[in-house]
This record gives sequence, C-alpha cells and structure tokens, in this order.
Amino acid sequence: MVKMEKLVCAQNMMRFMLHCMAMMLLSLALYSCAGSRKHAATKEMGKSHHAQEQAMRKAIVRHAEQFIGVPYKYGGNSPKEGFDCSGYVKYVFADFNIQVPRVTREYAHFGKRIRLSEVQQGDLILFSLYDDKNTIGHIGIVSRIEGGKIMFLHAASGKNSRKVMESELAGIHLSRMLFIVNVLDK
Repeated sequence: MVKMEKLVCAQNMMRFMLHCMAMMLLSLALYSCAGSRKHAATKEMGKSHHAQEQAMRKAIVRHAEQFIGVPYKYGGNSPKEGFDCSGYVKYVFADFNIQVPRVTREYAHFGKRIRLSEVQQGDLILFSLYDDKNTIGHIGIVSRIEGGKIMFLHAASGKNSRKVMESELAGIHLSRMLFIVNVLDK
C-alpha cells in the first residue's frame, strides 16, 4: 500500500511539473509574440514620427516662402517692418512654436550640428561675416535639395538684394558657410 501511495504521489508530482513547464513555455511564447508586436509597433511609430517630421519641414519651408520679397531691415522682426536674417528665421520658426535664437552668434551652441551630406529641408545654414571667416554673421533656412543643389531662404543684406530671397549654396555662400544645424531633431 505504501508503495502504491508513493507511486501515485510521484505521478501527481510529475503531472504538476509537466503542467508548470507547459505554462512556462506558453508564457514565453506569448511574451515573445508580444515582444515582436511591440517591436513592430515601435517601428511603425518611428516611421510615423519621421513622416511627421518631414511634413513639419515642408510646412516650415512653405511658410518661409511666403515672405520672399519682404524688404531687408537691420534688426527687423516682422513682415510689416522688414526682416534681418535672424529675425526672419526666428519669425518663421515661432509660428511653429519652435524657439530659436534671435541673433546668429547664439547658434554657436544651439541645435544639432550636421554634415552637409545630411542636410534636409528646414535645417539652418550659418555663415561667416564677409570680413571675418570665424564669426557667425548670417543665417538661412534650407528650402530645397535637388540635383545636388542646396537652396536656402534668407533675408539678404547685399546692396543688390536687400530682401528675403532664395539662393543657392554655391560660390560666395558656400565659401562663407560655417556649419549647418538641425533644430527639429535635437
């Protein structure tokens, strides 16, 4: 009789252990599936965030283009009074609740610096002064990148321009370029 009770007890213990192992395997399988769904959802959110950022970049440029032709005015902050380069950039980005510095020298430590090969629409290009290649003196918003050409919008102070305009990053502009910053993906 004692042998029979030990055998039944051993069988019950074996069933219990098999049941526990089966539950553990099932839990692992479900966790694994949830993990892959979570990874897929995270990946989709990443795509969604990227799409939102690209839409924001396009909207910023479309908004900035509305001011082409507004006269240049040193210290100018609005389309009514005119713009200087940093006043123009600040005005455009403020309409998207993005706070950027009012003066160009403050961009020395603002935003995320990127390489020219990484430039995107809506990034900011900082330029030196004409007579001092080490001092930040001008800023523009990247408006288009097509066929290897990078175009940017800026409030130009040159004697023949003196207005908000679009220019190509080439020639004198390219030689004065100091760095590019991304202020949307800090």
